[in-house]
Amino acid sequence: MTITRSTGLYTGYGAYFCGNGYEGTTKELDDTVKREAELLTTTFKRDIEIRFNSDRESGGAWLKNSLEGFAGNCQVGLGAGIRAIKPEGMSREDWVHNSTREFRNSQPKKLYITSYAKASALKDHSLANDGYSEPISYRFHQSVGEALAWLIENVDREKILD
Repeated sequence: MTITRSTGLYTGYGAYFCGNGYEGTTKELDDTVKREAELLTTTFKRDIEIRFNSDRESGGAWLKNSLEGFAGNCQVGLGAGIRAIKPEGMSREDWVHNSTREFRNSQPKKLYITSYAKASALKDHSLANDGYSEPISYRFHQSVGEALAWLIENVDREKILD
């Protein structure tokens, strides 16, 4: 099984690419996604693609499949990212609606972990919510192990596209 890093996918709109961050903006983030990739390839016995968003503050490890373009390699994955921590005592309303991007970016950051699966890959489709093109399950977890355990329990390996 191989683990590769994506250099991005051309969107077809001007000079825009998605998934072209290549590596995480911090060592902790990059190492977390590498660990997710290693666990996915060991668990699912499949090739894995690592992708980071252009800002390099979030990314993930995805099971490779046979689909091309935007549909490809995004059926099942584990993700991680870093986000600013809301200052103690600040209301959620002020944090979300009244603070500036510069202020939020100046705050300490923490790592978060996610799991992702399209409804078509789930044992129980009711676990999915609305997605962009089809229902998806996108969940936050306390650890990479917890996120992987969720995928193991809920993904139907027979439904993953080859």
